[in-house]
Amino acid sequence: MNIQLNSAEIDFNEFQRSLDQSIGGSLSLKLQNVLNGKKIVFSCYEKNHVPLGGWGIRCNPGCEKTIKPILPVNEAALVAAVDSSSIRIAETEDGSLYAIKSGIAFAINGQAIMHFKIGPILVYLSKETIKTSELDHRLAKLVLFDGESARRLIRLRVERAIQIKLSNHFIKSIIVVDGALKSSPFENKNQSITTVAENCSVRKNVLLGISKSTSFKLLDKVSAPLTNINEAAYMDIEMIIHSLSRSTIGNNLLVKLGNNNSPILRADIVCPEGDIDNSIGKLLTNDSMGGGYPETLRLAHHVSTFSNTEIACLRGHLLSNYDVTELPSEDIRKTLLGSIPA
Repeated sequence: MNIQLNSAEIDFNEFQRSLDQSIGGSLSLKLQNVLNGKKIVFSCYEKNHVPLGGWGIRCNPGCEKTIKPILPVNEAALVAAVDSSSIRIAETEDGSLYAIKSGIAFAINGQAIMHFKIGPILVYLSKETIKTSELDHRLAKLVLFDGESARRLIRLRVERAIQIKLSNHFIKSIIVVDGALKSSPFENKNQSITTVAENCSVRKNVLLGISKSTSFKLLDKVSAPLTNINEAAYMDIEMIIHSLSRSTIGNNLLVKLGNNNSPILRADIVCPEGDIDNSIGKLLTNDSMGGGYPETLRLAHHVSTFSNTEIACLRGHLLSNYDVTELPSEDIRKTLLGSIPA
């Protein structure tokens, strides 16, 4: 297709070919050779999906020897699981307003005994309020300009405060948290994951962090032998994790907490006297493992999740109890781009 423009003829076909060459020079676009014979799992809205039964990757000879079965330990111990979520509720001319909600669930002898929620708690972040956070000035600026970092800061600090209280209050219990046990620049100096671990060691509590997914793709290959067995088991991956991250604490494991097609989870654990077998064995006895995942942690997640009704109530609470004026607003992206009928 040719178009005459300002006395110059534009050949759009040639222009498109030059674009293809330019893009091809910066990215490898040839898929035939690199994809042939590959197994594939399609992603959905950037969510992590794992193949049922694993990738079928062959493990190195002898790697099965690194697997240790998890046997139930018939000793009563309280299991306390913590999870939380945070959302941005509103913005002002000089800051943003966030809401945080946490869930705590308890179980013993394989039975859930109670659960409760903390919050929603409203937190306002601005140049003035961030001064009390003790953050490095560069991190403080990041929190003010990046909503995801702000939500992470709020969520992490509230979770650490709860974990500190649990680790100080209970004795010979199992405290389960969502995610890896690793330090963060967003932590308060007096309420760090290291402090939680120290409290647990003093009071003989087990501290266990369970991750549903990991950004370390290398672990997919390492987990192959766990996928192929039909019982609860774990394997030590401390050398791998320490080569990739220096901020984790405790022992680093891959665990399978159920039978057959139960998922392979990454777990970091701090346990009294380093007795991993006994600590995870007590978890199997005192918590329910439906689908190979601790029921207390699943319940804490659902308790901490915001519903549309709660969000509407928070907005009404702000308008009714504070001297604020709601301004009309629009979704600028939707306004500019519009939509195409399906």
